[in-house]
Amino acid sequence: MDASATVSETVVEEVSLFSMTDMILFSLIVGLLTYWFLFRKKKDEIPEFTTIQPMTSSAKDSSFVEKMKKTGRNIIVFYGSQTGTAEEFANRLSKDAHRYGMRGMAADPEEYDLADLGSLPEIENSLAVFCMATYGEGDPTDNAQDFYDWLQETDVDLSGVKYAVFGLGNKTYEHFNAMGKYVDKRLEQLGAQRIFELGMGDDDGK
Repeated sequence: MDASATVSETVVEEVSLFSMTDMILFSLIVGLLTYWFLFRKKKDEIPEFTTIQPMTSSAKDSSFVEKMKKTGRNIIVFYGSQTGTAEEFANRLSKDAHRYGMRGMAADPEEYDLADLGSLPEIENSLAVFCMATYGEGDPTDNAQDFYDWLQETDVDLSGVKYAVFGLGNKTYEHFNAMGKYVDKRLEQLGAQRIFELGMGDDDGK
């Protein structure tokens, strides 16, 4: 009987968390849609042509902007994930974007050169979304460590880059959503334009 009760409580908690995260994702998508439709109305429907400088093979492999151009994507969702939750959110968001006329891709920051972020405005109506989990004592996840180090050291001009950040954390911990807060603040300091307020997911579920 006790085992059944425990299972029931666990299911309720999981459903509660699932519903909450769905609502947060829905809100984020609504924000992206608002940006998308308002921004594209201001654009003349004239194709833009940019000159691409020759790149080495290794540079091409790590350039997410080049990959987005080749595949016709205009939204990239980076994830900092330790247990897979942020990665799942990023994949869901990038897939849901297709349902609303946008083309997105989820990306592991460890696999790309984030210095390429400054070139993102070369893609019309582009947007970068960051789903960042906080690990340990307010630390970045393993796959986001290089991205975190780069943000601390770089002085790159990100003006023209549109972004949104969704943090994943647990409010029972002292450094709640520290990584999401840092990424959101640092991108703004580098000149990027926030188009949706920082979202802070809480897996405490209370």
